[in-house]
Amino acid sequence: MSLIYKAAARLVVKGSAARNAAVVALFTTAIPALLWALEAYIGRGLWQTLLEAYLLKLSFSETHILYPCTSAYRSGDCPRDVVAQFVRRDLRAASCGHVASACLESAAESFVDSFVSPLFWYALLGLPGAWAQRIANTLDGLIGFKEWGRSGAPAAYLDTALNWAPARMAALFMLAAAYLLGHRPDLKAVGDKSVESPNARWPISAMAASLRVKLEKPGSYSVGQGGLPSRSDVLRGLRLLAAALALYSACLLALLAGLNFL
Repeated sequence: MSLIYKAAARLVVKGSAARNAAVVALFTTAIPALLWALEAYIGRGLWQTLLEAYLLKLSFSETHILYPCTSAYRSGDCPRDVVAQFVRRDLRAASCGHVASACLESAAESFVDSFVSPLFWYALLGLPGAWAQRIANTLDGLIGFKEWGRSGAPAAYLDTALNWAPARMAALFMLAAAYLLGHRPDLKAVGDKSVESPNARWPISAMAASLRVKLEKPGSYSVGQGGLPSRSDVLRGLRLLAAALALYSACLLALLAGLNFL
């Protein structure tokens, strides 16, 4: 995806909504179309299945979700610099609680963008679906910001549409994993609308509810009724996400196996 990011960065222009919409349309249709044509051409067999598995793995990641926070909190109790690189937020003046909160918020959002959503679209549309979602998410990370205004809207709206169902599914799997791990989620926090993003509010609030902590981005939102998370809360949150990853994978594999059997 880094090559797609770099290629798109050369084509998009801040302030040009039409040009950027064309770039988004090109990347999210041309590359999936090539994958569809490749699948149709090579047919089915052992090496074709291995190739498809490799191309699918390029569209999702579990280490992107779990490793950055784990790495950060192995290096100290308040690793501002390491976490800042992961969350892409200035944390130099942040309290240790807000640093931990930022790590959990970003990990929860990445659970949707980097795992649940690409596999959801793979189950529906195969490799083209998985890659279309990841490309849209990559382009959203390039231009889908408020400062881009209408010129960033094509990527932002497409990413929001593709992640609408997966975001809510991710929250359900996080809550299910929480119950399996013996947590008692505060369900009143789930779907808290203080988070402006209609998709991000679901995994973030599910994380806050499951850990019974407050996840807060000062000046933007505050979710949950507990205190800000500690180092131990971050580690609990990572175990929760690992369990949710496993649970979602098991359910998806069972579904795909059942469909193939039919």
